[in-house]
Amino acid sequence: MTDSDICGVCKGVGTIELIDSQCPFCNGTGENSTAAESYMKSHICQCIFLDRKMCPICGEKCHHDTPHRPKIRISPIN
Repeated sequence: MTDSDICGVCKGVGTIELIDSQCPFCNGTGENSTAAESYMKSHICQCIFLDRKMCPICGEKCHHDTPHRPKIRISPIN
């Protein structure tokens, strides 16, 4: 199989290693689908499950919309 023939989410394995379950995008076959392609284009960064530096889904540097550091910090009310 070529890179375009394998599921981008599970990398052709058929299971998602992060949660140890069958890949819902290829139904465990490891073959590419339009659902997998769409998910890879617009997925939410999953780095929170690992090191908060690399996304385990796409392997790219963290791509959060926010870095989880609020710009306005509110002190506790006494």
